[in-house]
Amino acid sequence: MQEVIQVNVLKRDDDEENKIYELESLINTAGGTTLAYVSQVVEKVNPRFYIGRGKVAEIKDLAEKLEVKTVIFDVELSASQLYNLEEELKLHVVDWTTLILDIFALRANTKESRLKIKLAQLKYQLPRLNKWFSYLSRQAGGIGTRGPGETMLETDRRAVVRDIKSLERQLKDIEKTKRINRQARKNITNISLLGYTNAGKSTILNGMMHLYGKDKFVYSDDLLFATLDTSTRRLDFSNTKVTLTDTVGFIDNLSKELNDSFLTTLDEIKFADMLLVVIDSSHNIEHQIHAIETAISDIDMAEKEVLYVFNKMDKVENELAVKLFKRDQERIYISARDEEDLERLKEKIVSMIKENYQKVTMHIPFAHGEILDYMMTNYDILKTEYDENGTSIEFEISKEDMEKYGKYIQGL
Repeated sequence: MQEVIQVNVLKRDDDEENKIYELESLINTAGGTTLAYVSQVVEKVNPRFYIGRGKVAEIKDLAEKLEVKTVIFDVELSASQLYNLEEELKLHVVDWTTLILDIFALRANTKESRLKIKLAQLKYQLPRLNKWFSYLSRQAGGIGTRGPGETMLETDRRAVVRDIKSLERQLKDIEKTKRINRQARKNITNISLLGYTNAGKSTILNGMMHLYGKDKFVYSDDLLFATLDTSTRRLDFSNTKVTLTDTVGFIDNLSKELNDSFLTTLDEIKFADMLLVVIDSSHNIEHQIHAIETAISDIDMAEKEVLYVFNKMDKVENELAVKLFKRDQERIYISARDEEDLERLKEKIVSMIKENYQKVTMHIPFAHGEILDYMMTNYDILKTEYDENGTSIEFEISKEDMEKYGKYIQGL
């Protein structure tokens, strides 16, 4: 594993322990290991190094003693700050956005996610090309920076712009296909798993697939951003048909490029009927909830059922402290690796789905067999009777289907 020094830049009210833990976890996910930790509260950014000159000297001294060649920051650095730090330290310097992009590139499995990574990288690089040229112009004057040098930079900039437009066109085509797929699922309850990265969303989906599904499992590991692709699976909860979508985990301080390119997770959430907000109960719950709610603040939640799933309860020492969160919301406490807990989660989901269902008796003529087949497939039928004209069924129906198929209802 690559050995690094990690640098945490703090605001005065930041949780230093959590900031250190999160950056170290990302470094581990990227295949590195932290040998030393440096933190500094920064109230005014140093335009040259971001951090103070004294801290730069401290990092340089540590790196020489430990023979470390890489330093990783938990903030986004400008092109000139990266250059200045590398010149001063004689080390490879990696900022927050570059680290996350590196992890995304490592984890991408689908065409869509690979395109989005490339798009984010290009959008991140484009303004830096201009800043870099501006920096060189200030330092070197006109001699040696005119002619081919400037032409090359402008050529690079145009190539990046062309590539960005090409990627955006390809992603629009993929989005058209996804819209068609969503239309095909419109009569099924669509549930999205969302939460901070490594909260256990993929583990929940895989556990549900094992118990109630037939499709293939999704990748799951105890790493930040183990899942980068949204994955949708169909499940049968005792004739309550649902789709369950695993989404990319949230994290703090994503750049605009990363938000624009990767939080298509938000698109899945917009079209979901129900949200399972998965919380890692063993670590900094308040921080996770704040990051999640900030990320989805622009989504209209009025028409969605929301269930807070406090996961990893097997790792919790003080259960009472966990149960103080979200007391005004629907919530459940589980360990995703416990099948009995997953059964309880399934029952909770079904009860929330059926909360607004109404018991009806419906008479369906034989000529409309496709309607009967739909009801038999998607609902628990409590009673069935036949006459010379058709089939009478008694069951609990959703409001949407009740409005759509109201002409077949005989009694409530």
